[in-house]
Amino acid sequence: MPVKLIAVTKTSSRGSSLRITLPKEIAEKLNVSESEHIGFYEVNGEIVVRKIE
Repeated sequence: MPVKLIAVTKTSSRGSSLRITLPKEIAEKLNVSESEHIGFYEVNGEIVVRKIE
């Protein structure tokens, strides 16, 4: 499967944690809006982002 870059975002800090803003293109593809949960999974050494239903 070819790799396709959809969007880029930048990290910022909040206390000792890092924060990212979900780009609009990604939010639309995941069908997420404010206050919904997103999961980060490791699959075959890569990070996968999914909406948690």
